[in-house]
Amino acid sequence: MLPGVNAESGGGSEEARWLGRLPPGRHGLPREFVVSNQRSRLAAGIIAAVAERGYHETTITEIAAAAGVSRRTFYKYFESKEDCFFDTYDLIAEHLREAAVEAGKGVEPWPERVRARLAAVLEVFAQNPDLARFVLIAPARAGSEIAERYRRAMDEARQELVGDAPAELASREPSRAAEHALVGGGAALVVKQVEAGEGERLSELLPVLLELALTPFLGREEAARVAREKP
Repeated sequence: MLPGVNAESGGGSEEARWLGRLPPGRHGLPREFVVSNQRSRLAAGIIAAVAERGYHETTITEIAAAAGVSRRTFYKYFESKEDCFFDTYDLIAEHLREAAVEAGKGVEPWPERVRARLAAVLEVFAQNPDLARFVLIAPARAGSEIAERYRRAMDEARQELVGDAPAELASREPSRAAEHALVGGGAALVVKQVEAGEGERLSELLPVLLELALTPFLGREEAARVAREKP
């Protein structure tokens, strides 16, 4: 399960309030639960710290403080800040994928399935804009390895979104360059709204993002028509 982080908290050790501290001493909880709990807290800690300060400015001490654990505990699970970042990035990506897959189950026709998937992802980000800051904003300002992980994640996200297009539409799939431009354009719109402090209104971007996703398959006019229709 994705660790909870409240975007309105203002960051810092306040994030520990949403994570539920373990009772001190001999709490008698199974080791598997303790490990899971602490890893989830560390994930929430790095999400909060990076969303507030950026990747480069965030320290392991700040991550541990936001998670409500010690630096020693941090190093029990992660070798470095980068290691923690990648682990958490993959956790968020999987959470978003599961939300999209679940939302699209049984939805027909295909363009409406794409709408449902996009709506689910936007809703996750709208409920927690720190996730958008962590996934979409921080990588562009971090090192090359993290930026490459971001590009790979965007490719995977696009495949999850439109990769099951019907055969008669799949033949119109855009070139690699056009594909990157479309994905980048959609991500840029999300980033712009989050950085403007309007992350909770991300669902309002659904029509324009759906049009971007469908245009290569349906053509601009039909994609615009479908995107603006109420499901």
